[in-house]
Amino acid sequence: MKQLISSLLITLALFLPIGQAQAADQEIRALVMEVSDKILKRTAARRDELRKHPERLSAVLGDLVNPYFDFRAMTQSAMGKYWPRASASEQNLITQEYTKLLIRTYGAAVLNYSGKPIEFGQPKRSKDGKRVEVPSKVTPASGQPVSIDYRMHQVGDKWMVYDVKIDGISLIANYRTSFASEIRKGGMSGLVAALKEKNRLN
Repeated sequence: MKQLISSLLITLALFLPIGQAQAADQEIRALVMEVSDKILKRTAARRDELRKHPERLSAVLGDLVNPYFDFRAMTQSAMGKYWPRASASEQNLITQEYTKLLIRTYGAAVLNYSGKPIEFGQPKRSKDGKRVEVPSKVTPASGQPVSIDYRMHQVGDKWMVYDVKIDGISLIANYRTSFASEIRKGGMSGLVAALKEKNRLN
C-alpha cells in the first residue's frame, strides 16, 4: 500500500501535459479500486453481523476509509455558510459525528455486495484539473447494480475522497438541507444532538 500511495504523491500542476494527467488519473483509479475491494471484502465477511448491528459499520470500516476520505472537507461542504460560524470544538464534534454517519451510510450501500467484479469506469477530470471523479458499479446479491462514484480532490500531496454519489445522489448534498434546518432550530448543539440521534438509531 505504501508503494502505491507513494506513486500517487505526484504534485499535479494545473497545466499538466495531457499524457501526464491521464497517467495520474489511472493511478487515482487504481487506488480507488484497491480500497473499494478491501471495503467490500470486509463487509462481505461480516455481513450477517453488520446487518444485525449497523452501528458497528463505522468501527469496522473506519481504518480503511479514514486515510482516503476527507471527512473534514465533507463536513464543511455539508454545513456551507454555517461552518465558519461554529467554534473549533463544535467543528471537530460535528465532523466526528458526521463521519460516523457517512461511513454507515456508505457501508450500508455496499453491505449487500454479491461478490461479482466491480465495474470501474474511466476517471473524469474537472476542467480546472483540481478534481477527479471515479465511477463504479457494484452488483448487490439481488436487484439492480448500484452506482458508487468517488469524487476526489488533492490534499497536499495525495488525493482524497471529498464526496460519494450513490445512484447519482451526493452524500454531501443529501445532508446539506437537513443540516441547515437543524442549525436554524437549535444552533450547533442542535445539529450535534441530531447527528448523535441518527447514529444511535440507524
